Amino acid sequence: MPDPAAALAAHVVNTRYEDIPAESRAATARDLMDTFGCALGGSGAPGIAELLKLLRHWGGKEEAGLLLETGRLPVHHAAMIHAAMAHALDYDDTLDEGGSIHPGASVLGTLLAMADLRGGVSGKEALLAATLGLDVSSRIALAATVDRGWHRTAAIGIFGATAVAGKLLGLTAEQLHHAFGIAYSQAAGNRQCIVDGSLTKRYQAGQAASGGIFSALLAREGFTGASEIFTGRFGFYELYQPGGYDLAPLTAELGTAFRGDMLSFKPYPCGRPQHAMLDAALTLHRPGVEITEVVVRTDAKTIVNEITPPHKRKPSQIVEAQFALPFLIAACLVHGRLGIDEVGKFDDAAVLTLAAKIRAEEGTPSITIYRADGGTEAHSVRNPARGAPANPMSDAERAAKFGDCAAHAVRPISPATVDRAIGVFETLPDLLDIASLRGMFA
Repeated sequence: MPDPAAALAAHVVNTRYEDIPAESRAATARDLMDTFGCALGGSGAPGIAELLKLLRHWGGKEEAGLLLETGRLPVHHAAMIHAAMAHALDYDDTLDEGGSIHPGASVLGTLLAMADLRGGVSGKEALLAATLGLDVSSRIALAATVDRGWHRTAAIGIFGATAVAGKLLGLTAEQLHHAFGIAYSQAAGNRQCIVDGSLTKRYQAGQAASGGIFSALLAREGFTGASEIFTGRFGFYELYQPGGYDLAPLTAELGTAFRGDMLSFKPYPCGRPQHAMLDAALTLHRPGVEITEVVVRTDAKTIVNEITPPHKRKPSQIVEAQFALPFLIAACLVHGRLGIDEVGKFDDAAVLTLAAKIRAEEGTPSITIYRADGGTEAHSVRNPARGAPANPMSDAERAAKFGDCAAHAVRPISPATVDRAIGVFETLPDLLDIASLRGMFA
């Protein structure tokens, strides 16, 4: 039986814009807008300037422009920077059912760079390529049923990036199959960076976009990659997911259902698994009320891994803060919102004081606050968290998020430019050249 990679390659090559249902096109446009906004906000985040400095030092062929930056870089390096920007705030899209992969960062990074390399990529072509890239990454993530510690955004996202690059290059199904094999040779990225709070988490998303372009371009030259990518003796699932996979999602409803439709958009710039708890915390915000104690009820594993460690209450840098559940709950209770500023101010005295008052118990997920006046209030944790397709953000909320991201860009962006960009995403099929979107921010 052929490896599912062959079916995925044929799917990417043969699918036309007209084959994509209207609701899937709309879902992809929302994803591209959300991810582009995250890239604006992440442009000034820690690690991006350092990465860009090194890539500029190496120089190379000036193939692709840079969002909010001057100059041009080789196409794979431009893709790396843009994907790293998009993932830097941990504000980007998430497949909740697929181990919290963020497929949009590598898809957008690849798309922006390839639009410059190839030239003349229309809005419809961009929507088609992005829909297919999101579909491929999401399917591979859904088939990996047990968390083995891979950073799926990188180790799996490279295949979606390869699909985007291959589609825009016009590869044949055979060439794209080889490109997937070449991508498998580069598939990497682990979650130890989250545990240790390191900047490599954002780099790994960039690595996926860069590797996807490299894979597609190399395959176009006739270079070959492994063919039994997913089912081989040393294939992706046997090697990376032993005892923890189900291959059916790779090809189930292939060509009729596009898994990017399943993606959630984050209302808060932090780890997605914390979102349902943060939804509950925000409902308990009471301005001017003194809280003497907070009791968080959840499962034992969450208590041990996400609440007990001291740095979860008092993070020392931004990556720790993005995954510090007690700190984030306290920020919600103190400020009544959780945006880029609230997560970034991990030295906020009021938040740290309250975080120290959080106590955890095993039980049905909920948050209870105890007030200085003797009163108590509780709220249960409900799923799906806000931002999921079944509990979506409104258009106004998504626009506000885009504006919040733009306000934190590496250099000022006018409100008029923000409004124009949102308008472009709302009418993306009419865009003549996707590269003009980046040009709006030149």
